[in-house]
Amino acid sequence: MATQTPLTRESTEEKIRLYTGSYCPYCMRVKSELDRLGLDYESVNADEDGRESVIRLSGQRAIPILTIGDEVLVDSRHIIRELRRRYS
Repeated sequence: MATQTPLTRESTEEKIRLYTGSYCPYCMRVKSELDRLGLDYESVNADEDGRESVIRLSGQRAIPILTIGDEVLVDSRHIIRELRRRYS
C-alpha cells in the first residue's frame, strides 16, 4: 500500500511577484499582507524598471499588480482577499 505525502504550502506554492511603487499606499497594504502570511515573493519596482511589464500584464499603468504563477491579479482589495483565501 503506497502512502501519500501531504501537500505543504511550499510544495504547492507558485512563484509570487509583486509589481509595486515606493509611494503607493495600496502596494504597502499588499506587502504587509504577504509578510503577515509569511509568503516569499519577488518585488519589482514598477517606478524604475517594471512599468512596461505592468502595462503588458494588465493593460493599465495602475499598481499594485500581483502575479501567482501565470495568474495576474489587480486591485489591492482583490489581491488581499485572494491571498487570504489561498494561504490563510
